[in-house]
Amino acid sequence: MKLITGLLFLLVPGLVMAKGVSLELNAVPLPQALNMIYVQVFDKPFMLDPELAKSDKVVTFRITPDIDERAFIKRYLGNMNIAIYNKQGIDYVAPFTPKAYVPPQETFVYRPRFRSVAYLSDILAGQFTGQFNSQRNSLPSGQISPEAAVAGTASDFMNRTGDVLVYYGRKSEIKRLQTLLPLIDTASEEVIVAAYVFEVQTSERNGSGLALAAKLLSGKLNIQIGASGGFDNFIRVNTGSLDALYELFRTDSRFHVVSSPRLRVKDGASATFSVGNEVPVLGQVSYADNRPIQSIEYRSSGVILDVKPQIRTENIDLVIKQQLSSFAKTDTGVNNSPTLIKREVNTEVSAADGDIILLGGLAESKVTNADTGFSFLPKGWLTSSSDEKNKTDILVVLQAKKVRRAIAAHAPSSHEERAR
Repeated sequence: MKLITGLLFLLVPGLVMAKGVSLELNAVPLPQALNMIYVQVFDKPFMLDPELAKSDKVVTFRITPDIDERAFIKRYLGNMNIAIYNKQGIDYVAPFTPKAYVPPQETFVYRPRFRSVAYLSDILAGQFTGQFNSQRNSLPSGQISPEAAVAGTASDFMNRTGDVLVYYGRKSEIKRLQTLLPLIDTASEEVIVAAYVFEVQTSERNGSGLALAAKLLSGKLNIQIGASGGFDNFIRVNTGSLDALYELFRTDSRFHVVSSPRLRVKDGASATFSVGNEVPVLGQVSYADNRPIQSIEYRSSGVILDVKPQIRTENIDLVIKQQLSSFAKTDTGVNNSPTLIKREVNTEVSAADGDIILLGGLAESKVTNADTGFSFLPKGWLTSSSDEKNKTDILVVLQAKKVRRAIAAHAPSSHEERAR
């Protein structure tokens, strides 16, 4: 046991010595305390890290004769993030950065019942600190990209197109994930979109095809005229049957049915109905070995209806694209390519479940010259001419209904697995 004399106590403020067996430091600066400990207690060479030599920390402790002073000092310094490293008989005293506590990680495997792996991980990624297998931005260097994965292989298993959701994280987060998944992994809602596309022959005095439809509906159904930008562009029918409207319009010879598509669409997905032709037209010119190569592109024409529903609790938002087109040989075509002549309307509407919507605005005007007179007389004798303006409108009558179905109970035992 090393003895520290009363003289040392007088020279070092804050040092209190018990008679031959104890050491007590009270608010002694760290560099001064370490020097005193190594000189008077350990009596061995040491090196002090420059950072610690400039430290303003203070040391306060008391050592009694019944304990191992070196183990005590190492434990005390360790609590201050200071370590003692011994190399070739010399102690190196330096600070260290303690390792952060990392809770145990586990792997959780879930096989989705209704939703895709990408859908589930995109929603849940912001709620958890662990990693989902489908997070594209978390793929380590060298891992195969989702686009290069082959279906049914291990690479497919570990990306967004696979059929298994894998999560690696803390046990507490896995428990929360198991609670959330049954609430999110539910069947997508669907709608049935039924439509009739009419070609309406009107004259200038009769107004638009939508106006003719409003006259037929007036007094028969509860209708609501919608406006956008100051122009009447749609009619919403709150009650009634789509087939009943079809029968009503069919009684008027000016209404001709072009198509009657029926589509079943998932919430947020797009569905396209197309009746027509794929017409080859000249595309871009590329060069290979300095030789031009003319590409041929096929473009659709005819009746094209594209619908994208967003199902809400109270209503259904619809993004509608309607096109009626045809190719014709004109003087404006490039290299004798036919010119696409189309009538198109793009709109977004909101309707309650089962509402019927009438959309207008696709019109084509023609001027017809008519001459009247006697055929046996020379031209110009007792004859008159008149111009009649005729217009063809495209009228889309559309109804969206939610698909009703029972909700199946969640059975986690057959879809979930946890692995170390």
